[in-house]
Amino acid sequence: MSSLVHPPRVTAAAGRRIGVLTGVAVMLLAAFFLVPHALTHEGVHVGNVGRTFRQGMAVYWDSGGRDLPRQLDTTVGFWFRFHLVKAGVSALLLATTVLLGAVLWRSSRQRADRPGRMGIVLPGVLVGLLGPFALVGLVANVQGAAAPFASLLPLLTSGDGDGDVAADLPGIRRQVADFPTGRHSPALTMMVRDFALYHAVLAALATVVALALTGVCVVLWRRHRVTHEVRSRRALKLAVAATASVAGIALVVAVANVTSAAHPAEALAALLDGGW
Repeated sequence: MSSLVHPPRVTAAAGRRIGVLTGVAVMLLAAFFLVPHALTHEGVHVGNVGRTFRQGMAVYWDSGGRDLPRQLDTTVGFWFRFHLVKAGVSALLLATTVLLGAVLWRSSRQRADRPGRMGIVLPGVLVGLLGPFALVGLVANVQGAAAPFASLLPLLTSGDGDGDVAADLPGIRRQVADFPTGRHSPALTMMVRDFALYHAVLAALATVVALALTGVCVVLWRRHRVTHEVRSRRALKLAVAATASVAGIALVVAVANVTSAAHPAEALAALLDGGW
């Protein structure tokens, strides 16, 4: 009798866990977009961060000094907090998605769950979409928090140019082209140095992701070799292929950013010319 009663209890418990984790994942996804956009720091927020950065950069470039002027320092401080919050939410979302995926995998292997298998389809799709999203969000925002000044540099070439750094862009481009041999502003030294850090951080993070995913591939492949159920073997093969593809992409990103970190002036020149 206990063997007949136990499976439904396991199924009900798994269903509750799936429901709770799905709800938490949806709330974290909403928080990823809403919470950071509600931040403000001494009048700087998402709506005006581009304008305040360009205005601050105009003052910084023209000052000839090494220290960031107050407006630019405030903007960079806001951008650091923005990325730090998004990185934290991304980490929680990734952990929740991994946990939800584990619960779904165990539930899908329970014979008692087969009549209600449609109840795990939507959470399964959610895992497939949110897992890569959370991973990319975590990496990108850790990078942005580590080098917030450099992550703002793409905003130099945006905007309508009224009262900001647009008038200085030709001079910035000339100095970047001659860096480090020609005369250059202390501001440019800061830009190149932080841009190197920006790409070095992403190269390190992408390498860690590639190695971690390679380890996951090995574990999944070993499990595939000892699994005899056809549907599970097919699912594991698909998981190995998908994980290996993402690991390959991460490795390409790591190599590209090692190159940019080694030659930050060239990468900055490409950015200022509209490349990335």
